[in-house]
Amino acid sequence: MNDMASTIAEARRVIVEIARALPPLDTDEKAARKRIAELYAEHEKISKELELVTAEAKEELALINDAFKAASSAVLFSEP
Repeated sequence: MNDMASTIAEARRVIVEIARALPPLDTDEKAARKRIAELYAEHEKISKELELVTAEAKEELALINDAFKAASSAVLFSEP
């Protein structure tokens, strides 16, 4: 029973810490909608940047793979 009480007390403490760390809640609907729109625009921008970086990384990986295949073929198929 004592273990259960201390588990509940610890869970409450963690919840209170999390709640204190949250940003203040704005109850103004207009401000909330504006913030949602800003976050959405930021998400879209970051998504596009991520797509670009991913495409560049895939191209670089393809070049590295091609170089590795060429190098390994040269080593494997070279005559001693």
